Amino acid sequence: MVGRMRIGVVLANTGSPAAPTPDEVGRYLAEFLMDPCIRPMPALPWWVILHAFILPRRAVASAGKYRAIWRPDGSPLVAVSHELARAVERRLRGRGGHLADCTVRAAMAYGEPSVPCVLAELREAGCERLVVLPMYPQSAHSTTGAVRARTDAALANMGWRPQLDFIERYGGERRYLDAVAASVRSAGFDAGRDRLVLSFHSVPQPDIEAGDTYTQQVAETCAAVASRLGIEEGGMTCAFQSPFEDARTWCGPFTVEALQGAARGCAGRLFLACPGFAVDCLETLYDVEAELRPRAEAALPAGSSMVYVPCLNASSAQVDLVSHLVERIVRPGARGRALGDEP
Repeated sequence: MVGRMRIGVVLANTGSPAAPTPDEVGRYLAEFLMDPCIRPMPALPWWVILHAFILPRRAVASAGKYRAIWRPDGSPLVAVSHELARAVERRLRGRGGHLADCTVRAAMAYGEPSVPCVLAELREAGCERLVVLPMYPQSAHSTTGAVRARTDAALANMGWRPQLDFIERYGGERRYLDAVAASVRSAGFDAGRDRLVLSFHSVPQPDIEAGDTYTQQVAETCAAVASRLGIEEGGMTCAFQSPFEDARTWCGPFTVEALQGAARGCAGRLFLACPGFAVDCLETLYDVEAELRPRAEAALPAGSSMVYVPCLNASSAQVDLVSHLVERIVRPGARGRALGDEP
């Protein structure tokens, strides 16, 4: 069709090391932890602390964790993100019209495939319009903000000025909330007997004090999921995991304590879901099984157990959700309208 703009879609996530080795993990962590959206202090003193004290120890420890979850096709986060991108591309192209030749790619804020490399690929493919979707349902300065900064910097360095639509968040989307509730329900959750903990990545409390609405978005997501599952007050706990070990205060309550508290009052099974993560990664695949499950099950009554509910990953529900977000923002007349909240 003459005059149709070719659309490129970027599904952006945090990233992963290229291999589960101390050298590659150290390289990845150095890039990640030096990001202005992440680091806790000015660049120079933080660089010294990071390279002299943190990375030598953390790179080795984290490499062991990555080895425990590594797949034959590489990092689980990256592999599943590519799978999701391919499925969304098929779905959108099947819609025809202005989406018939769209290109969908996964990109990582840190590591590979990097945001600059993916943007260069989309420009080479002839894309004139970009939709960037950070795969964080609830936006935060340290996640969504980092993806936006990387996107803007890459486009400026390339001298490329496509029409750009950036989806800030989608934690209020009906399709997202329905999908999270359905995943918990399909895992066997019984609101009359079981307890549910919803865990999200923690963020620094100073970010919240500076105006970041992340914790408010998390609370709204938890309330909406509880309503869909018919959970009465006291049947669900909202918690935060993976705070970084620095001098800042991080948002809590922390997941390990929340699980132990929920386990002590649990008449049935204890369910854990991590709906702030779109794709299972180190924080869910390793931390849940190696660190959270043993401590939770030690606090459960005899005969009970903890059930982990996987992230949406490349499920049909996630493909439906992402495709809908893209379709809605590229709909004629939608440019410039903020997406992220739909009843």
